[in-house]
Amino acid sequence: MRIPWRRLAWVLAAMIPLLAIGGVIWVATRDLSRYQARLTEQIRKVTGRELAAKVPLAVRIGRYPAMVAEGVTLSNAAWGSRPDLARVRKLTLFLDPVALLLGEIKIGRILLEGADILVERNDIGDSNLDMLPPPDGSGPHPSESRSLRLRTSAAFPWIGVIEVQDSVLTVAEGAGRPPVVLELVSGTLRSSAPNQPLQIEGRFGAPQASPFNLAGTAGTFDGWMRGLPGNIDLQGGFGDGTIAIKGSVGIKGTNIQITSEGPDVAAFGPYIRLPLPHGGPYAMSAKAATQRNGFKVEVTTLKVGTSDVTGEALFRADRKGVPTVTVNADINRLDVGELRSSSAAAPAAGSTSPAQPRIVPTMPFTASWLGRSAVSVTVRLGEIVGLGSKIQNGSASLVSNDQRFAFRAAATVGGGSAGFDLVYDPTGRIGQATLTASANRVSLGELSSVLGLDLGLRDAIGDIDLRLRGGGRTTRDALNSASGSIDIAITKGLWPRDQIASWPAETQRLLGGSDAGVPFNCIAGRFDVSGGVANLRRLVVDTPRTTMVGGGYVHLRTEGWEFIVAPEARDTQNAALASPLRLKGGSGRPTSAALEPNLARLIIGAGVVPSLVSQVNQAARQTGVNPCAAVAPRVEGLRPGLRAQMPAPSADLRQRAGRPTAPAQPPRRTP
Repeated sequence: MRIPWRRLAWVLAAMIPLLAIGGVIWVATRDLSRYQARLTEQIRKVTGRELAAKVPLAVRIGRYPAMVAEGVTLSNAAWGSRPDLARVRKLTLFLDPVALLLGEIKIGRILLEGADILVERNDIGDSNLDMLPPPDGSGPHPSESRSLRLRTSAAFPWIGVIEVQDSVLTVAEGAGRPPVVLELVSGTLRSSAPNQPLQIEGRFGAPQASPFNLAGTAGTFDGWMRGLPGNIDLQGGFGDGTIAIKGSVGIKGTNIQITSEGPDVAAFGPYIRLPLPHGGPYAMSAKAATQRNGFKVEVTTLKVGTSDVTGEALFRADRKGVPTVTVNADINRLDVGELRSSSAAAPAAGSTSPAQPRIVPTMPFTASWLGRSAVSVTVRLGEIVGLGSKIQNGSASLVSNDQRFAFRAAATVGGGSAGFDLVYDPTGRIGQATLTASANRVSLGELSSVLGLDLGLRDAIGDIDLRLRGGGRTTRDALNSASGSIDIAITKGLWPRDQIASWPAETQRLLGGSDAGVPFNCIAGRFDVSGGVANLRRLVVDTPRTTMVGGGYVHLRTEGWEFIVAPEARDTQNAALASPLRLKGGSGRPTSAALEPNLARLIIGAGVVPSLVSQVNQAARQTGVNPCAAVAPRVEGLRPGLRAQMPAPSADLRQRAGRPTAPAQPPRRTP
C-alpha cells in the first residue's frame, strides 16, 4: 500500500496551528489556582520561604503565551530587617509551546520587572540567602501514609533563562555602615542546569554613578545559593573604560583578580563609598584572596596620570570576634595638580565682606564607634607635587581599638617640616583628646591647601606650635573644654585686600598697600587656651607703614572672635590715622570693624611711652629671628593698659555644650 506522504505532510502542517491554538485555549480556560498553590508549596519545600502574590496567576495570550503575576514577594529570614527578601512588581512566566502541545505546563523563561532584592547578614554572619528546606521531623505523616522513612529533598524544576529589568539589589553590610545599592537596568542569566555554568549579561549602575556592563561566566546557580559561586570570568565596560573580573570562589577560598582601565578614576567613588577626585587616565590591578586567618585585598598597581600608588588591606576577626582591619599603603608619587574635585559654589554677588568658612566641620566628630572594630593604617608618602612646595618623606599612621584612637602624620614641606598627633583615650565618662601639632618654616599657602582652610596668606612662611587637651565624645564638647597653648610666628607676606574691605577707611589708608593686598613684615602671637576659649594676650603685627599690638579671644566651640588692635605709625604724617580698632567676626559671620579712639588713653600708660617701631627695628637686626616673635613677650610692658581692655566672651558663650542653663528662680513672697 502506498502511503500518501505529501498529503500527510499537508494535514500535519494544518493541524499544528490548530493544536497550538487549542493548547492556548486549554491553558486559558484552566483554573491556575491549583498550579500556583503547587508552585508555592514546591518553593517552600526547597527554600523554606513563602511565596505570595497580590494578583494571582493569569494567562496572557499573545505571540508568546505566558502566565503573569503581580505584586510577588518572597519572605525574608526570621531575623531580617524587613519581611520580604524580594519584591517583584511584575512576574512573567513564558510557557514552552512544545510542552503545551503535549498538554503540559512547562516554564521556558522568566521575566522579572521592578524587582527589589535585599541581601543582608545578621550579627553572627548568617546571610538571608541561606535557604534550607523546613525540618519535617521523624514522626509519622498521616497524609502520606508512611513513617520513619527516608524522605528525599525536594527539587525545584529548573528554568534555563531568567531576565531582569529595572530592578534594584541592596546589600546591607551591618549596623553603622551604609548599604550598597546596585541598579540592574537589564540583565539575562542562562544555564542549562543548576550545577552548570551560569552565563550572565547585564547592564548595572548605582545612584549618581557611571554605569557598567558585564558579560561572561559567573559560577553556578547552586553555588550562589550556597555562597560558593565557583569560577568567575567576566569582562565589560566601566564608564568610558574597561573592566575584567577573573578568579574563583569555592571551598578552598576566594581568589579574584580585577583589572580596569579608563579616563577617570572618580568613577569608582560611588561604588566604594569614597569621594575620589577626578583624574586620569588610570590603570588598576587588584587581587582579593582568602588567607588562613582572614581576607586580603591587594592593589598591585594603581596609576592615575603620573601618580603611583600600591597597598594592601587585611580583614580578619580576633579571638574575641572583633573585626580587625590592617591597611598598608605606599604612595610613591602623588601629583595633586592632576587631580580635581567638584567645583565649589560661587559666592553671592555684591558681598563686600564674605562670611568666613568654618574651621571645625559642621558635622561633629563622634567617638561612639570606638570598640566596634580595630583598625590599623600605615601610609608612606614618597613625594607630593602640585601644591607649589614639594612634600616628601611623609608618613601617616592610624590606630583605633576599644582602648584608644591615635592618628599621627609628619612630612617635609618645602624647606620646612610639619607634624600632627591626635590621641583620644575613651576611658572614663567622657574620654580625653590630646592634639599636638607643629610646623617649622612651612608655607602657609601649602598648609592651608592640605587642611582645606584658606587664610589668604599664600606667600608667608610660618612657625606654629599647638598643644590642646579636652574632654568629650564629640568635637564640640572637646573644644568647649580644651586647654593648652597656640604659638604663631609668621614672616613677610601679603594680606588679601578683600579680607580687610570692611575695615574703616582711616585704617586702610594707614596700612597702605595695593589692590592685591597689604604687605606685612611679620606677625606673632600666643593663644592661652582655657575652658574652650583661646585668649590672645600678645599680638604683634609689623607692616611697612605701621606696627600694631593687640589681643582678644577666639571661642573654639562657636568659632566667634573679637580683637582690639592699637597701631603706631612709622612716620609722623600717618600718626593721625593710628587709632585703636575693634574687630568682631567668626565662622559663618561677616567681619565688622570700628574705630575706638578713647582706648588710646587707656592703653598707653603715663610717663615715657616706649616706641613699638624702635623695638621691632632693633629685633630685626638679629640674624634668623622673627622680630615680632621677639617683641611679643614684652607687649604688656610696652603697653601696660592693653590687657585690661582686651575683650572677653560673654557668660552664655562660656556655658558648656549639652549643659542647660539654670532657670531663674521666681521671687518668693515672705510670710
